Amino acid sequence: MSDPHTTLQTGLTRRSLLQSMAATGMAGLLPNVLFGAASRDSAESPDFQGVLEFVDGEFAAKTLPGALLAVTHRRKLVLEKSWGTYCSRTERTVPCDSQMVNMCYSVSKLIASTVVVIAQQKGMFDYDTPVSKYIPEFQGGGKDTITVRHLLTHSAGLPSVPLKAVDSPAKWQTAVATLCAAKVEWEPGSKSVYHGLTGHFLAAEVVRRCSANKPWEDLCHELLFDPIGAKSLTYQVPPASVPVAGTPMPVEGAYNIAGFNDGIAGHPAGGALGTASDLLKVLHLHLNDGEWDGKRLIDPEALRQMHTVQYAAQIDAAIQAGKPPAYDAWGLGILLRGPGPARGGHGWFGLSEV
Repeated sequence: MSDPHTTLQTGLTRRSLLQSMAATGMAGLLPNVLFGAASRDSAESPDFQGVLEFVDGEFAAKTLPGALLAVTHRRKLVLEKSWGTYCSRTERTVPCDSQMVNMCYSVSKLIASTVVVIAQQKGMFDYDTPVSKYIPEFQGGGKDTITVRHLLTHSAGLPSVPLKAVDSPAKWQTAVATLCAAKVEWEPGSKSVYHGLTGHFLAAEVVRRCSANKPWEDLCHELLFDPIGAKSLTYQVPPASVPVAGTPMPVEGAYNIAGFNDGIAGHPAGGALGTASDLLKVLHLHLNDGEWDGKRLIDPEALRQMHTVQYAAQIDAAIQAGKPPAYDAWGLGILLRGPGPARGGHGWFGLSEV
């Protein structure tokens, strides 16, 4: 893994990029925005003028109907501002504020991966043991050699298996059965292609099987949400009293709950919801090397592995040979992107080192 303080082309370090992601509560929402970056060890707060001007301009141009910017420095709230309105489950124009709960979409992968890494460091499973050891029915169709490392690095060979929402025990088990019946699309580990839902779902199921089949929601609270005090974070549909920001798409007389009707409800890879301030807590846990209020939640070596490009040697060899790499620069569940933009259709996603 490269030095976390390596300067990006934009002037941001990887840690500062995490801070800018945290400020919006959603990765990739504010591209090419420069905070006057301060080191995590510095007492100096960043300058927010650039990001404020960016959001002001986008809002004025009606690119977005509303936004919330929440910034913490050294875990203290130093800036909070809202613009415009959001679409709730029943109303089209609700003023944005700090209490609104948003879909995390694929930032859910960072949350889920953090839970999986914490479970692994507790000795629940091994990254390189076949998944079939933990899910015995996950055999055949070329799946026998798939490991949890393959699942977290999008190299399992199961990117296109169609899954529906998993927001109930019955739906969750249906998804497990669907994946157990699937055939791989290529040899596991031979290349990586974005697994939108499947990889992290199976990794979560491994953790469940190693935890007496506890519900994924309970495991997330036990291992991550409760220890960091992220009360709003959830993989369940929030009760009606919770102000959820949805997409402005009428569905049976109401509004789409931010993608749940698209089939990602409950999915570890895309179904997390929470406030911006609680997502900030997950990011701060990583920025603070896995410690929270003096308690270590992620061991240094476990965090190092998570933030290390898993197929770095293969990527470097392909680049030196003048060939396109067969792998994206995945850490354990998070896209690190290596020395350049991500390949394929995800060039905007993940953490860059350039």
